[in-house]
Amino acid sequence: MICSQCGATNPNDAAFCGNCGKQIKRLQAIGATARYKTEPRDDLHSVRSSHESRDRQNSVEGGPPRGNFRRVALFAVLILLLIVGASAGAIVFLKKNAPPARASANGQVVFIDGQNSTGHTDALKMMINGLQMPPSGFQYDAWFINEQAEQSVPLGTLLAKDSAFTLNFAGDGHHTNLLGAGNKIEITLEQGDVKLPTGKVILAGAFPPLAFVHIKHLLFSSPPTPGQIGILVGLQDQTQLLNSQALALRNIAASGNVFAIQCMAQSLIDIIEGAHGPHFQQLSRQCVFLNITTTGDGFGLLGPNSYVSRAAEHASLAATQSDATDNIRKHAGDVEIATNNIKGWVTTIEQDVLNLLTNLNNTTHVQEIVTLSDQAHHGVDIDGDAQVDPVPGEAGAITAYVHGQLMATLTLVPVP
Repeated sequence: MICSQCGATNPNDAAFCGNCGKQIKRLQAIGATARYKTEPRDDLHSVRSSHESRDRQNSVEGGPPRGNFRRVALFAVLILLLIVGASAGAIVFLKKNAPPARASANGQVVFIDGQNSTGHTDALKMMINGLQMPPSGFQYDAWFINEQAEQSVPLGTLLAKDSAFTLNFAGDGHHTNLLGAGNKIEITLEQGDVKLPTGKVILAGAFPPLAFVHIKHLLFSSPPTPGQIGILVGLQDQTQLLNSQALALRNIAASGNVFAIQCMAQSLIDIIEGAHGPHFQQLSRQCVFLNITTTGDGFGLLGPNSYVSRAAEHASLAATQSDATDNIRKHAGDVEIATNNIKGWVTTIEQDVLNLLTNLNNTTHVQEIVTLSDQAHHGVDIDGDAQVDPVPGEAGAITAYVHGQLMATLTLVPVP
């Protein structure tokens, strides 16, 4: 074999020139067998053979073997998989190691009025029993969820207290009625300060949709009422106004001013019957001159479409829905008892005032008007237990409103 570099003659089986040392023949891998082309091969086989040939040449000529690249690439992929797997494993670890809510865990949410707030149902109190302590660096957060609008209101972080977890939400400062803000409460396990619920849901409770419609009419909004206020909200407002005017009537009656007595008596009738009542009359200019201008909001306390009748109606409707709970049925009954009491008291007041209008000098029943109007609003403690109970003869508008809020009480249960 002739060397192309120096022209020296070498044996046919020589791999390098004996004169200058140049490679004159390719080396085969140790143990390889020479292969001769005896039949056509498919393209894939040809490409693979070409790659194998180039790898052998690189090995001989000092270039990087392709096998090394493959090993490096494989090693990099393995490292990447380990990193991804570790991250996923950490997430799974946190999920699996999040303290599960015990089957016996349960919570209760009671809706109330916030401080310096009347008729808004803008605050709540929550207590949960049977819940394990969260892992270090985590906390339980509560959220009011509006599933239809896909929105959530943060209620705060639960605090551990006497083997239970509690939360007192005092409102958002704008008197936002919570019963109009959503339909569900969730407790989630969160890490750090979060603005939206992102962690595992531990407990949850949702309002029964059919009964909740009527609970909202009682406490949040009812289309027929002035300003579409809740029926029990209006009932509480108008009984308070009735009591205030009755006290003013007593003061005027003591003065003996007959014309002022007439104006105040008509004011009471307008509050009781509303703008569509049979005895409703606008107050005269002389009444306005005496600074007697109050006639109520026009909806009335008595009559087929009044606050009293509609409160009883919607309490009953809530209680008779297919998804009504025992709690809803119980407190709906309490609301109906209160409205029956109010109806009886206010009916007597109406008759007393009508009698006064026919004889302005006969103020015999003025004190009864004051007493019954106070009972219609505040209720009365008959049995001497220092509280007004939701029983016949005791409960008034305030009691009706409180038990309307109790109809909305939510029970929180573990989420699998």
